Amino acid sequence: MAPRTTSPIANDYARTVSSIASAIARGDIQRAYQTADWAVRQGMTGRIIHNARGFGLQASGKHIEALEDFRKALEAAPNDASTLNAIGLSELALKRPARAQKAFEDAISADPRNPLSYFRLGLVVAQLGDHKRAAECHQKALELRPVFPDASAALASIAARTKNPTEARRLAELTLAVDPADPMANHALIVIDMDEKRFEDAERRLRSLIGSKRLTPESRANALSTLGDALEGMGRHAEAFETYRVSNDHVRSQNIQRFEEERGSNTINYMTAYFEKADEDAWRQRDDGGHDPEAPAEHIFLMGFMRSGTTLLEQVLSSNSRVVALEEKSLLAELAQQYTTGVDALNALSRLEGAELQEAREKYWKAARAAGSDIAGKVFIDKQPLNTIKLPLISKLFPKAKILFALRDPRDVVFSCYRRHFRVNMAMFEFLDLEDAARFYASIMNLGDIYRQKLPLNILEHRYEDMVADFEGRVRAVCDFIGIEWSESMRDFDKNAPNVDIRSPSAGQVQRPLYREGIGQWRRYAEQLAPIQPILKPWIEKFGYSLE
Repeated sequence: MAPRTTSPIANDYARTVSSIASAIARGDIQRAYQTADWAVRQGMTGRIIHNARGFGLQASGKHIEALEDFRKALEAAPNDASTLNAIGLSELALKRPARAQKAFEDAISADPRNPLSYFRLGLVVAQLGDHKRAAECHQKALELRPVFPDASAALASIAARTKNPTEARRLAELTLAVDPADPMANHALIVIDMDEKRFEDAERRLRSLIGSKRLTPESRANALSTLGDALEGMGRHAEAFETYRVSNDHVRSQNIQRFEEERGSNTINYMTAYFEKADEDAWRQRDDGGHDPEAPAEHIFLMGFMRSGTTLLEQVLSSNSRVVALEEKSLLAELAQQYTTGVDALNALSRLEGAELQEAREKYWKAARAAGSDIAGKVFIDKQPLNTIKLPLISKLFPKAKILFALRDPRDVVFSCYRRHFRVNMAMFEFLDLEDAARFYASIMNLGDIYRQKLPLNILEHRYEDMVADFEGRVRAVCDFIGIEWSESMRDFDKNAPNVDIRSPSAGQVQRPLYREGIGQWRRYAEQLAPIQPILKPWIEKFGYSLE
């Protein structure tokens, strides 16, 4: 029998794959990437080759290109957990958490014994607001790998922010015994220190944490903001304000290229220009609001401005069994993009009728139900503070809807927006500079005033300070407006607060009974806020607050 021979191409492929595997085993990702990149240019394919090239691209921040390689690797090995995990990490880096969630869930299906998959899924579902599932994922990761500092730290963070200090401290200490510098575990202890008003301890931990090279820029900015809160707690207000400024400057510098040209104020400016000249009659034409057999008994939009008390009011009202509230799910986003971006779109919205109008309504209700809301026959509250901008769309689509417009002292509102971190987008970018934040607030209040002149709106203004002064009286007035009876359960709104997304800057406030500390906070920073007083003065006076 003649001896078997191996083709040169097969030998090259085998040697290439072996070389890549050896480089990965040594931790030499750059060498593995270079070899894999050469192999692809030679026409070679395969799971190991495309994964190695994808890992190299991922390490250099080229996540779009990395995903192309990872998907080719999946074609060769459809159920490879390492590839699915890699896809999830790149999707997460690209700020596409829903896609990342799917990748990590697929990785778990492919290999249910991989603790990293559960840990990463826990991180992403926490981002999406499902903290119960996040905790379950991290707990499963710990079951599979009992010494897993990242998972125990994540659990400590969730426990601290959901007001379980004993469990948070236990988990944080478990983590720090293995990794004394773990940022998440240290942050969990900081949250406990702040809740228990041990501000000196919090300051000490925060200054150490801020100096850590393991913090991401976003985490460092958040730590600086918390340091400002600790300094405020000790009465060191000038230092606190300067710390907030430094924190915001960090975030602003990281995002200025994305939002300097395309900002939230641009939208306000063109909407204002349009509606100042709009024909009032064209916008006052209404139909019967359409008919939907699964529609709510009452449809309420809760809006105003960020940090005006919308989360508190939503939590109080949702403590009533007749109310279903949906917090900040942007149900109108797609429709707003279609009907409010530009003069032509707004003109089309003013003429919207018949089947096209009904189709737009159905899009909204479909999105509401997809968000998990069982709204049929209930009083449905769509809470989104900046829906103020979208009042023309709301008026056209839902002429019978009622508007709850939350008010709070403009100085407290603007300062709170300045000192608290939100996920940066076109609108939230405005809060990173104090004068920008004040102008943004004033422009939206002005736009709201114009809308009231041109649109048929059923509005009740609700002042945060009035509810603090006379809780039952003010809440009863809101109940009358939205069509529900007062319920004693509404006094205990803080007991329902675990349902609030703990990423929200308002979460801490609504997880305890009503308190007065949120009123007049601006006074401690009167000197620093003096430059924005002229911008806010018309609204301070209009809403009945004292200039002194």
